[in-house]
Amino acid sequence: MMAAEKWYEYQKSYQKYGLDMKPVCAAEKEEYKSPCSQVSGKDKARLLFLTLFAGLLCICLIITAAYSTQIKFNTNSLLAQSDVVQGEIENLNVAIKSANNVSIIEEKAINELGMVYPDADRISYINADSNTIPDFALTLKQLAFKD
Repeated sequence: MMAAEKWYEYQKSYQKYGLDMKPVCAAEKEEYKSPCSQVSGKDKARLLFLTLFAGLLCICLIITAAYSTQIKFNTNSLLAQSDVVQGEIENLNVAIKSANNVSIIEEKAINELGMVYPDADRISYINADSNTIPDFALTLKQLAFKD
């Protein structure tokens, strides 16, 4: 019995602070329904509108991300094509520089065209101190084709 007496003493001391120590039966429990916890039709409409707005906002974000991804893809493909064209330009510039090399021109002239250096008696010199010739092209032609 000692335990029951202590229990009642504890219960009295807790009641001073506003706590009830009595066991509560399941039948005594009732759920308290506040009139403020009910959602009105106007609030439901607002929640539906807010949900639809958030959904549309998310859909717009997805569409914007897809569009920007497509633009980035197109940009990258154009840059890749530009790199290919730039490589071809560099290759052509190297080919032009190698074709303009004097030793390559000389080699092609000798091997492919059969050209030879002129003999000493076939070389014409132009004297800068001499008087100007009135028809220089005709004189040069005559000197070049003289047999």
